[in-house]
Amino acid sequence: MELAQPSPQRLYRPLLNRLMVVLCLWLANAANVQADASGTLTTLTFITEEYPPYNYIDNQQLTGISIDLLDAIFAATQTPLNRHDIRYYPWIRGYELALTQPNTVLFSTTRTPAREANFHWVGPIAQDRVVLLAHRDAPVTIESLSQAIERGLSVAVIREDIGAQALLEAGYPERLLVPAIDNRSALNMLTRGRVDLWAYSEDVAVWIAESEGYPKDELIPIHTLSESSLYFAINQATDHRLVTLMQQALDRVIAEQPQR
Repeated sequence: MELAQPSPQRLYRPLLNRLMVVLCLWLANAANVQADASGTLTTLTFITEEYPPYNYIDNQQLTGISIDLLDAIFAATQTPLNRHDIRYYPWIRGYELALTQPNTVLFSTTRTPAREANFHWVGPIAQDRVVLLAHRDAPVTIESLSQAIERGLSVAVIREDIGAQALLEAGYPERLLVPAIDNRSALNMLTRGRVDLWAYSEDVAVWIAESEGYPKDELIPIHTLSESSLYFAINQATDHRLVTLMQQALDRVIAEQPQR
């Protein structure tokens, strides 16, 4: 009795299935390469906060040094985005999103050793000096942080801000740190005598105070907490090719700026 021969379709079906899988994988990879080759940053979500003169709202529009730089990066990478696509959140919300959500970019963010492993970094944007500020009507002088701790000086801070982190890393007691919702709230705490000091960027604090109608000498810096650079902080799960693309674009933008 002659055995029935398997049909060619049955013989080649496993091979065809494997070829289809390989082809699908190749097409998906080709699509990713093509998307990456387009050189745009459209898959990224950009988040900022009120931190003048770097990023803030004026006449209902985002503006500032960092906003202008990002607009130039969009143009350099032919990314069809602009400042109207940037999300404007309170610092703590933006910081948590940048920590947890892939493809999220937060700026302007101080780059510190404690934060180094939490993000990819693109920059620098500018230098920033974070200080302890006293109010001119209640002047405070200290020679060190340990002296401030001994005197039980309370400090207004914004959670996850560099000022709060610098104090905690230096061993400042949490019971002496008074959380503020945002920088204007912290300013009000200081001017109304609810706290002894405010930990924040010196330039930004002065800008905020002047915008609220206070004179330039309203705030007195009494102790430097850190001097470091501001960056675009990018979630660690983001494709590193996008980080490299953004850094290269920023480098070109800065190189093309007229020298003063």
